[in-house]
Amino acid sequence: MTEKEEFPERKVAPHRDTLWLSGADASNLVFGVIIHVVLTRALLSDDYGTFVLLLDFFHVCVILVDLGLPTLIARDGGRLGSKLSDLTGRVVSFQFPLMIMLGLTGAYVGVMLFGGWLVPAFLLAIAAGLQVVTYSLRAGMRSLGEARWEAIVRVVDRGVVAFLMISWANGTVEQFAQATLFGPIVAFAITLIVWLRKIKPRLQEAKQPLPEIYGMNMKELVNSGLPFLFASAALVINVRIEKLLLGMLATPEDVAVFQIAWLGFIAGYGPILSLRAVLLSWFGEVRDDLEKLTHRYKRALFACAILSPIGAGIGIIIGPFAFENLFPDYANVVSKPFLGFLFAWVFHAMASPSLSLIQVSEKPWNYTRILWVGIVASVVASFYLIPTQPSAVVGATIAAAFASLVVLALAYTGAGIEKLESKTLND
Repeated sequence: MTEKEEFPERKVAPHRDTLWLSGADASNLVFGVIIHVVLTRALLSDDYGTFVLLLDFFHVCVILVDLGLPTLIARDGGRLGSKLSDLTGRVVSFQFPLMIMLGLTGAYVGVMLFGGWLVPAFLLAIAAGLQVVTYSLRAGMRSLGEARWEAIVRVVDRGVVAFLMISWANGTVEQFAQATLFGPIVAFAITLIVWLRKIKPRLQEAKQPLPEIYGMNMKELVNSGLPFLFASAALVINVRIEKLLLGMLATPEDVAVFQIAWLGFIAGYGPILSLRAVLLSWFGEVRDDLEKLTHRYKRALFACAILSPIGAGIGIIIGPFAFENLFPDYANVVSKPFLGFLFAWVFHAMASPSLSLIQVSEKPWNYTRILWVGIVASVVASFYLIPTQPSAVVGATIAAAFASLVVLALAYTGAGIEKLESKTLND
């Protein structure tokens, strides 16, 4: 085999790649806090709550643009070699017009449900959709061990939004929406340039037979991605469902309080998603070797068992201080909701290795079912707790913690079953 035919030397490395993505999450946490500090000080609490509701609603709607395709790229991209660029090109070309259509529809429906402003709503919807389109290229980068470029792009996205909100937006909702859109536009442009100039020229012929996804037409790809589409939708809905239900069962002011406490949770949830993304590719490399797969799973599970309580302890120390200094108007009312979110965070972190193991198995629908059972548990708990608790916000956070515990229990049990079935098949 000639040198040109050799597969790129850079491979997925969980510790290195998770560090890159977690570093991006840490930077974006800072930018996210800046964005919400600007919004809370420029908008009335009900306008801020409505702005947040619309943006979260659009992130749920545009998951249909995902179609599960970026997950297929992340899982099998490292084995596609030079064919990876062809696949990502087909996926992005298919997703782009779908994003425009869903943006128009979602904007109208969102304003009908939660109120607000039609033009800013459309801008927010397109911003959410463009992030999903960019994710296909980012997944390809990550599958090649290039999480560093993905991290840079993610930081650019949020950094541009934060910069524009500070330096350009004059306090109107429409300008805040324009700033929110401009960040994903810049991030997509940079991602495309990096892909064409840095990634694509390095792609070489694969050493092994190509994964079956390369020979699929778009209909077959969408069918293969369905389990991951529902799973991706579950991941997006999972961290937003209580907020959306608050918008329907309570008030925009309650949503504003919930959002501030939720920022503390999402600060730690970002690294969890980064870990799961890396584990998907790391487990995927040995998905046909039960012994190696089990060894990697045990290592990941052990690391999470150690790091989860440490992370919760850091949150208990830093959270109150951060709320007092960044969101003084909300500091007194977010302490209890934030505590509920810390429990949810620990459960989510502990579930990560098991969920990733199930995701790369021969039955990815099991992964999807677990996430949706968690959402159903959250919906049922929210409908009971939000109206009956003295604080609707506290009721919503208790529902979130309960749902994450359900996911942890099902994921750990399901991972054991998957390994047992794989062993039986191999024997």
